[in-house]
Amino acid sequence: MTQAVIVAQALTTVAFVALGAAIAYRWYRDRSRTQAMLAGALITLALVSVLGRFQDQANPNVALSLISLVAFMVSGFFVLLFRNELIPLSRNALGAAYVLLAAAIVVGIVDVVGFQRTAPASATMLGLALITPWAIFTGEPIVRFWLASNRLPTVQRARLRFLSFGFGLLIVILFVAVIGGSSLQNPTVALLIALAALLVVPAIYVSFAPPALLRRIWRLAEENEVRAALQDLLIFSATRQVMAERAVYWAVRMMGATAGFVMDADGRVLATSGIDPERAAALAARPLESMYSAPLHLTEGQGAMAVLTGPYTPVFGSEEVSQLKGYANAVAAGLERARVTERMAAIENNKTQFLNLASHELRGPVTVIRGYVSMLESGMLGQLNERGLKAASVMAAKVSEMNELIEEMIEAARLEEGGVTLRAVASDLREIVRSAIEVVSPLLDSRHRLEVDMPERRVRVNIDRDRTRTIVANLLSNAIKYSPEGGTITCQVRARAGLAKVSIADEGIGIPRDGMATLFTRFGRIITPETEHLKGTGLGLFLARQLARLQGGDITVASVEGEGSTFTLQLPLAAAESHAAKDGSGDGAVESKQPRPRGAGARAGNA
Repeated sequence: MTQAVIVAQALTTVAFVALGAAIAYRWYRDRSRTQAMLAGALITLALVSVLGRFQDQANPNVALSLISLVAFMVSGFFVLLFRNELIPLSRNALGAAYVLLAAAIVVGIVDVVGFQRTAPASATMLGLALITPWAIFTGEPIVRFWLASNRLPTVQRARLRFLSFGFGLLIVILFVAVIGGSSLQNPTVALLIALAALLVVPAIYVSFAPPALLRRIWRLAEENEVRAALQDLLIFSATRQVMAERAVYWAVRMMGATAGFVMDADGRVLATSGIDPERAAALAARPLESMYSAPLHLTEGQGAMAVLTGPYTPVFGSEEVSQLKGYANAVAAGLERARVTERMAAIENNKTQFLNLASHELRGPVTVIRGYVSMLESGMLGQLNERGLKAASVMAAKVSEMNELIEEMIEAARLEEGGVTLRAVASDLREIVRSAIEVVSPLLDSRHRLEVDMPERRVRVNIDRDRTRTIVANLLSNAIKYSPEGGTITCQVRARAGLAKVSIADEGIGIPRDGMATLFTRFGRIITPETEHLKGTGLGLFLARQLARLQGGDITVASVEGEGSTFTLQLPLAAAESHAAKDGSGDGAVESKQPRPRGAGARAGNA
């Protein structure tokens, strides 16, 4: 057992020397006063441990004892100075500490010189008189560190607590060694004390140089919270302003800082936390040493995310500083996404305003022109010759096209503003389809054949009749327009499984696969060599789908390029009809081909 005690004590000495060397190297790399104070404390402790190995306990050397005494007291005082660098002591408190240090050294010198041989009780009292000042020098900082750690991020909190634990354990060991007296001659007790002293070294070491694996373990509890916050920040922040405010809040919290701000690429303070914008702007111009700034690489230049570090960040916040750099990159990407979103919203808003302005400003003149053209055609302004009548007819057709365009623009603007009011009434979908066919029948020519397939039973729906007729007419006119070579156009009405469906199929040019994404968008036109000469605004299908969805339905499309397309309008059946359709009584089993509507049939028969 005695040999084990010797080995344990030797290992403790080696460990303290290694600890002193590690902090000395760290101070060499970072010449800050804070690091210097901690290095002084640990190096002097290592010196005390080394000198103790050369001391003869039976016949102690006075010079070695005096050096050990001074080094021991100075080590504790360095801990207090380390605390003073982080959180300054008052002038009176620091003065009292110097007085206590001097008094403790004087008492120690008296003990070493005058009380080499003394009674055990007196030796214990003198020992307590020596270690109590040291316990005060180290005890007050470690208690403050432990309490302050409760408000810090996980890694900083763990590092401060390990530092407090290491010095706290050392205080306990010293008091046990002094009070224990002769009982420490027991090998088992001596071994336990040596092992406890050995445990102090790794505890203090990980406080200023924790391994990466240990840091990762410490921050596991916090990572999920930070990840959720980052997801909320990047995905659900409505504007750049909101995103910047959330970002700087989490930056301050993640760093354990006192305040922070985000600066845009133009030098404007975008958001702050714990500091007013004027002060933030001043700090951006003239940074403090206690401020850490991570760059934000934005499209328009370089911004910054700056935090005013807390008292413990410079020494214990290296992990958080590394995290802040990656966090700043994510925030920069989020700010750019928000900028693009805001610009797109502004563009969409401008489009809507343009639609409103253009449509309403054009409506008046077009109405006047339409009236005069009608008067010309009717002869109210005098009889026209054949060429005049033909010109008036062409003008009437063009005015009609212009009027339809204006109505589409007004309807699109209403949809964007949520101003569309539907007048849903009980209707037979077959009648609405027939009415839509009557509207588009003048567009048919000898190259097209229109086939209409409807069930014999009524297809009951609760819909806006006029707008649904507009949808069907739009789909039919598109089928005709995009079948320039002619072919069969089929309009089929079905009622099945609670849905009414109007399918319009053509044998035209079809839709390329890469054009499907823009097919139903506002102003979305698919320009190909086959369609570039065809007129259109790109509003028709957009309005058709939006109006269908407002009525609880939708429009789907299936197309093969070069072979044709099939557009299907789906609308919910009325309650009674829906029940019948589910039972099968409303299915196409009782369907028959109806006579073609007047006008359409004649053209189809000529095909």
